Amino acid sequence: LALSAGAASADPNGWYGAVDVGYHMAEADTSAGLGMEIDDDWAGFARLGYRFTPNWRVELEGGYRPGDLGELTVGGAPAVCNALPAVGPCEIPEGEMTSTSLMMNVIYDFGSPDSALRPFLGLGAGINRVNTEFLGTLASNRTVAVGADDSSAKLAAQAIAGLSWALSERASLDLTYRYLMSNFEFDVFDSSAAIDIDPMEGRYTDHSISLGPRYAF
Repeated sequence: LALSAGAASADPNGWYGAVDVGYHMAEADTSAGLGMEIDDDWAGFARLGYRFTPNWRVELEGGYRPGDLGELTVGGAPAVCNALPAVGPCEIPEGEMTSTSLMMNVIYDFGSPDSALRPFLGLGAGINRVNTEFLGTLASNRTVAVGADDSSAKLAAQAIAGLSWALSERASLDLTYRYLMSNFEFDVFDSSAAIDIDPMEGRYTDHSISLGPRYAF
C-alpha cells in the first residue's frame, strides 16, 4: 500500500484543507501558587493552508481542547473543595478549563513530494482563549463559597512535528504532535466580604497528538 501510494502521490502547490481529531494533556499553574489539574480529553483541529513550494506551506488552524478540572492545590495541599455539601471530606470541585486557539503555522515538509511518507516540522503563533469555570468552597473555611466563570485571550505559540502519508495525488493522512503555550487569567469570586481574592494569572501548556485527512484542492 505504501509503495502504491508513493507511486501515485504528488503534493501539489496551492490551497488545501484538513481536519484532525486526537487526544490532549493540558497543565495550568498560576503566579499565586494555585496549581490547577486538568483531566486529559479529546482535541479537534480544522486547518486551511496554502503550499508555496514542494517543501514550504502555511496554514490557518483553529483548535479546541476541553478538559474537566481536577484538584486545585496550593503547595500540594487542597485549596478548593466541593461546593455541596460543604462538610465532610474535601472533594474535587466541579469545573472545567477549555482552550480555543487560532494559530498561523509555517510548516516544512521533508523529502520529495512524490514520497509516500513525509515527516514535517513547524512553528505557529496566534491567540489562545482559555475559559475557566469552577464552583466550590475554600479548603481553609468550608463556609466560604469560591468560584470562577471567566475567560481571557492571550498570545500563544506552538511547536509542531508530524508524519504525512500520501493516500492519492491530492489526499494524505497527517499524524501531528503539537505543543501549545500561552498565558491566561481569570477573576475569582467568593461569598465573604472579609476575603478579597486577587485575579489569577498563569501559564497554560498543552501536549496534543491528532490524526486526520488533508486534501489539496
